[in-house]
Amino acid sequence: MYYPKLVKPLIDIAIPWNVLEEAPDEREKVRKIGYIGRGAAIFQVNKIVIYTYGKYDRREVDFLLKNLLYLKTPPYLRRHIFKIEKELKFSGLLPPLKTPSHGFSEPKVGDVREGIVVRWNGYYSIVKIGDKYFAKIPKPYPIGSNVIVKLEAKTDREDTFRASVMSKDKLSIYWNVDVEIKRLKEIIGSSEYCIKIFTGKEGKCICNVVEKFVSSLKKAKKILVIYGSPRWGVDDILRSEGLEMELERNFFINFVPEQGVETIRTEEAIILTLSIIHFMRTCMKV
Repeated sequence: MYYPKLVKPLIDIAIPWNVLEEAPDEREKVRKIGYIGRGAAIFQVNKIVIYTYGKYDRREVDFLLKNLLYLKTPPYLRRHIFKIEKELKFSGLLPPLKTPSHGFSEPKVGDVREGIVVRWNGYYSIVKIGDKYFAKIPKPYPIGSNVIVKLEAKTDREDTFRASVMSKDKLSIYWNVDVEIKRLKEIIGSSEYCIKIFTGKEGKCICNVVEKFVSSLKKAKKILVIYGSPRWGVDDILRSEGLEMELERNFFINFVPEQGVETIRTEEAIILTLSIIHFMRTCMKV
């Protein structure tokens, strides 16, 4: 089992509810979601926040949310969590993430696994941790609840382990990306982030702010990277919400100076910006 060391500072990314608006059909929307999810997982994103602003389409928000949740869920748990829903019609096009939480290898003592509580036998919560494997936890948990468990010992059954529950926050490894929805103003007003980074070609060239940026990263525990939509840059979105002063209070960076194309798609911007920040977190000893 591959357990990558958790890289710090932790990173959340925020994408607009209409990030898929230029996709011609649902198939292309799902493919874009796959790129976003893969990019986030590759560079150890802690959470994808879907932000809403202005008048938004709840159906589009639900489509994006449901497919991202499906993508991040271990394959052996999907049929227990998701019903047959129209939003997931093309979910088969989503690529496998293969993060540690997906547990593709056969479980063994010492492994950490994500599972879902399937029943209570009077003594133990029985947790499904694979296609044919289970864990026993000596504490009642609600049926259907998701838990992360550490496998501590084998039982007299070949398919069952004794285990204890672990919190994602206590893991020293990268586990998986979470997903949630928030209003843009709520994100901007949050105090949980040491640094907020707005991205776009109207921002300051990364070459001119790299020293200040790296210095800030060294002091940060958690950062947020915020992206615009296909039709509106993040600066346009902030102005529409009366939040344009945030561009001066926080980092507003052009990570790709002298870009060779007129526009960079959001899913491309995610991979580009996160790769640069990941280099700073790892190779520059942030």
